[in-house]
Amino acid sequence: MKISFLTPAYNSSEWILTMLNSIPKEYAYEIIVCNDASTDNTLEILEEYKKTCPQLKILINETNIGASESYNRCIAEATGDYVAIIDSDDCYVPTISDVLAQVDGEYDIYYYNMITRNGKIVEKAHTDGYQWPGQFKIIRRTFIGDAKFTTQSEFAGDWDFNVALVNKIPKCKYTGLVAYWYNFPRENSESDLHLRGLK
Repeated sequence: MKISFLTPAYNSSEWILTMLNSIPKEYAYEIIVCNDASTDNTLEILEEYKKTCPQLKILINETNIGASESYNRCIAEATGDYVAIIDSDDCYVPTISDVLAQVDGEYDIYYYNMITRNGKIVEKAHTDGYQWPGQFKIIRRTFIGDAKFTTQSEFAGDWDFNVALVNKIPKCKYTGLVAYWYNFPRENSESDLHLRGLK
């Protein structure tokens, strides 16, 4: 299976290399990063990384359009059979290779679990419905259809995207593996700003 890894990046120079290095390159058909008009040296880091990572494709937003629209742009550019979405300040843990080895084309979504920076494990179960949608899944690209990330004050940007996917009643596999490190809680992260009502 060809897997596209997708992330937006805005002033992510502190974290971007950790995220990129956590992606198992043997499973990466393409890595698409949308640089959302960063004002730090994120773009320079990406361009340097591309010299040794031919799978890396850099999209550039001339003006800042936000994480949700940058995710949508990444999805629109993806050409793999499946997409794996990761935030630019998060990273995979080595067990992601065990998850990726299970992506065989039989399921629409392959779920895995995550661990937060303070050590809390968040498990995804088949009974969750819309709860804890998060990014910790690998999705058949053609299954996404018209599902979009949105910008609204009541919910994080991925809420409507995940609701749309769940409403399509996907065939899912729950791997039970902890494979994603979620950089939360972290002051001024997208999640933190959302919870404080500032974004």
